[in-house]
Amino acid sequence: MTQINLLIIEDEPAQIQVYEDIIFQHNKKSEYQVVQEVCKDYDEGKKALDTPFYDAAVIDLKLSGTDELEGKKLVEAVQGKIRIPIIIYSGSIAQIEDIEETALLKKRVRTESFKDILGEIIVVFNTGITQLLRPQGEIDRKLTQIFWSHLADDLETWITHNNQKTLLRYIFSHFQEHMEIDTDGNFEEYHPVEIYITPPIKKYIHTGDLFKIKEDYYFVLTPACDVVFQYKFNKNGEKIPFRKADHLVVAKAKEFDYKTLCLNKNGKLEKSKIKGYVKNDFYRYHYLPSFKGNNGFLIDFQELKTVGFDTEMEKIATISGAFSKDIISRFSLYFARQGQPTFNQDQIVNEFFSRN
Repeated sequence: MTQINLLIIEDEPAQIQVYEDIIFQHNKKSEYQVVQEVCKDYDEGKKALDTPFYDAAVIDLKLSGTDELEGKKLVEAVQGKIRIPIIIYSGSIAQIEDIEETALLKKRVRTESFKDILGEIIVVFNTGITQLLRPQGEIDRKLTQIFWSHLADDLETWITHNNQKTLLRYIFSHFQEHMEIDTDGNFEEYHPVEIYITPPIKKYIHTGDLFKIKEDYYFVLTPACDVVFQYKFNKNGEKIPFRKADHLVVAKAKEFDYKTLCLNKNGKLEKSKIKGYVKNDFYRYHYLPSFKGNNGFLIDFQELKTVGFDTEMEKIATISGAFSKDIISRFSLYFARQGQPTFNQDQIVNEFFSRN
């Protein structure tokens, strides 16, 4: 059995009873056992959400028996500050059109089945998001491990250095190391979705970014040291930003048209050809996995162009560090190929063979 902790913020006794009855019936039949905690007013709900050891919250809009939308105030107070999905479940949904619905903040009319809402909560729970991100979740446990296993023996460095942002990067680098290995110390296999960071975090275009110009996709190959802003001082002592590069070098990223590229001489789809592209057996291309429903991209190292930094571009995603470095490394190797003049190798083989 798997336990799901559900916070319900509702003031009407009859509606609370409806919730409890549906949860009771659900628990009799399901391996997912929902354990509810009920808060009946704004203050109780706010206090519970300030330390949210829950997997989801269901919130009514009117909590005081008046027309005041205290539930809306509650959502606005905690949105962006807690790490659990919220479902606003009310007969007054039309009054909160200014609250934007997302996959983790949903608006449901009271006429919709609460049983279906439990189903939605279970779907999100099964992703593992709340188990990883909530207080005392997996991330908290891993950070505690780093605190005692790494930082405790090296505190003098941070007392001397005294820079919190550097310390934060240091902690995250240890966290990344832990995430790359399994419980036996072997390297984990990455899931294709981990390649993309979306939406992009960096404000300015950067090495490893995937972007669009009109309908075409491109990947930034220019080294990071040429892309990032550096600074110099003018005669007046003013700090002036500049980049080493005047333009970006980019490679076209084409959607992987496997139904055309991977046909054999008889016009039939050939699995070995698909495998060749996906496993990057062709020097010219680098494959990126499916992105938002497409078949993935082929970065074409022969379709290069330069783009000015002031070009109108739509940033789509950033390819995460380890993967973007691999792409740029393969690009460098592709253009470093020199080849050699051909000579009669068969003759040499025959001469060796004839000696015996």
